[in-house]
Amino acid sequence: MNDKELIMLFDRRDEAAITELERKYGNYCRAVAFDVLKNEADAAECVNDAFLKIWNSIPPAAPEKMSAYVGSIVRNQALDSYRAQRRLKDIPPEETVPLDSLGTEPAVEDRTNESENAEEIAALIADYLRGIDRKKRLIFVARYYRELSVSEIAAELNVAEGTVMSSLHRTRKGLESFLKKKGASV
Repeated sequence: MNDKELIMLFDRRDEAAITELERKYGNYCRAVAFDVLKNEADAAECVNDAFLKIWNSIPPAAPEKMSAYVGSIVRNQALDSYRAQRRLKDIPPEETVPLDSLGTEPAVEDRTNESENAEEIAALIADYLRGIDRKKRLIFVARYYRELSVSEIAAELNVAEGTVMSSLHRTRKGLESFLKKKGASV
């Protein structure tokens, strides 16, 4: 099957397009991904993610040279995966603990009503969340209120898991600083 016929399958949204793409470019794609990731399983996952991107991009894209188009998407996907893996390694495991384990306590020691304190901290957290970037807020809420896993959040928002983890890390640090400024001891 030539590239024009393959693109026509994509244009018709025929699932056989993925099968033909795998048949024609699968080995090439895995080699490109493996060159970056140095791991067979990661390369296979990267190729699958790249094939999904290709499925979603054709149409409207109609590449003249399919091998170059496919290769660039796989390479970019592999680089994104590589960077995400490196970011995960840069975040120490102790920094990825859930927010509820931070153990926030009231700044005023003589407070006896814990429910008042919990309401106050909840209000402070809500204030903080209203003031941050929408994407960071969505990630934070998905993790700590909807209790989704990092991989579920990444899939739902169509971002890399490393992006989710680094966003959570930065948001927790920002929230901790915000709570300290507002008088809640963390």
